[in-house]
Amino acid sequence: MFSFFKKKSAKDEIPVNAPTDLSFLGCDFHSHLIPGIDDGAATIEDSLELIRGLRDKGYQKLITTPHVQLEFYDNNSAKITKHFEALKKFIADQRIGIELEVGAEYYLDNFFLSSVLPDGLLSFGKNYVLVEVSMAGWPRNFSDMIFSIQSLGYQPILAHPERYLYEEDIKTYLDLKQKGVLMQMNILSVAGYYGKTVKTLAEQLLEHKVYDFCCSDLHHVRHLQSIYKFINTHPGTMARLNDYGFKNHSLLSHQL
Repeated sequence: MFSFFKKKSAKDEIPVNAPTDLSFLGCDFHSHLIPGIDDGAATIEDSLELIRGLRDKGYQKLITTPHVQLEFYDNNSAKITKHFEALKKFIADQRIGIELEVGAEYYLDNFFLSSVLPDGLLSFGKNYVLVEVSMAGWPRNFSDMIFSIQSLGYQPILAHPERYLYEEDIKTYLDLKQKGVLMQMNILSVAGYYGKTVKTLAEQLLEHKVYDFCCSDLHHVRHLQSIYKFINTHPGTMARLNDYGFKNHSLLSHQL
């Protein structure tokens, strides 16, 4: 079987088409850049450092996505939008030359179904919404939640499926794709940041062409440093990611 990460011979360890940045993605729509409202940037200075770091690695547009999860983060659309507008103005004043938008990363649970979804979601692009599930197991009513999201005209994107280690059956994700659920990989997963098991599952999902998008899921400077290191030390993997065909570029303003 073809392996997305098959071993390279010595003569082609550094492919000529290995990108040195992430401009082949263009847009990142999974990050935590608004200061002080979740487990991402703590201060406006943190936000500036992270945004500059992503710009310097080739991104033209960032759609930041704070957590919406009742037990941990008291966020809703109004609060997120208010804090984002303050961040956007601050970044514009710095003149660093990057487009900013806002969405959210919605945790799928009963509170989402009863209280978050009825009030409307922060969508982006073609009415996309970023969703995540528990790291401990699928919600019992997961299918109902996906149906409810879609019935209101949203298109769900499942964040980092490679991190849900309780699900090892690739067919589960292929079936979800047949039902209209798109899939987003964290670039740090193939970098090994979350451990060997996550890395292996990400490689398998890539091999089966499960993913539609690749994003940073950036929270803090350690993530940024790890992304920089990965770009500089894994040219073979970078070349294969470049050739994969991620759809991030479809979210750039001139292509919507």
